[in-house]
Amino acid sequence: MSIKIGIILGSTRKSSNTKGISKYFESILKTNEEFKNIKIEIIHLTESFGHPLPFELENEIPQSKSNLKENLPNEYSNLLIKNWSKTISNWNGLIIITPQYNWGYPALLKNSFDHLYYEWNNLPFGLITIGGHGGSKVFKQLSEILEGGLKMKLINKDNNLQINLPKKYIISSEEDRVKGDENWLKDYKQDFEELIQDLLQTIKERRNEENVEL
Repeated sequence: MSIKIGIILGSTRKSSNTKGISKYFESILKTNEEFKNIKIEIIHLTESFGHPLPFELENEIPQSKSNLKENLPNEYSNLLIKNWSKTISNWNGLIIITPQYNWGYPALLKNSFDHLYYEWNNLPFGLITIGGHGGSKVFKQLSEILEGGLKMKLINKDNNLQINLPKKYIISSEEDRVKGDENWLKDYKQDFEELIQDLLQTIKERRNEENVEL
C-alpha cells in the first residue's frame, strides 16, 4: 500500500534554500528501494494550488468543527480552507522543511496550521530546520505548537534534522541558494534516511492504533 507524505516548505521565496533541500529529499526517496511506496505532495505556501491561504480566520474556531473527517471540509465556508482540509486529510504523514526567521517560524507557515485542527490531530510529522545554527529555535517552537497545540505525533526527536546552513546560502542572491546537489548535503544523507524510516514507523504505529491494515 502506498503512503502519502506531505512536504510543507516554510520559506515562500521563489528561489529558496528549502526548495533545494526538498529536491535532495526527493533524490533520496527515488534512489532507495525501501522508500519506493512513498508518494509525496510538496506545498509551497504561495505558489501551490490553493495558496496562499487567507490570514483572516473563520469566525468559529477549528476546534468547534466536527471531528469526523468526512464532514470536515464542508464545515468551512471558505473554499480555500475546504480544499486545504481535504489535502491534509489525504496525508499519512508530514515533513516540514523550514528556515528560521529572526529566531522564529515564518508567518505563512504558522498560518497554514491555524486554519485547521482535527485534520492535524495524531498526524505523524518530522521536522527539517535550516539556519546558521541549524534552526534550533524554530525547531523547539514548532515542536511545542504542533505536539502540544494540535496534538500531532512528532517522530523520535533524535531523528529530526537540523541543518547548519553555510552563511553564503543565507545571505546570497537567488541564484546562489541551495540547489539540492551540493556535496555537503551528503553529510546529512544518513540523517535524512533515518528521519524517513522513523516517520514510516510512526505511520505504521498510528495505523495499528486505528486498526487499519497497512
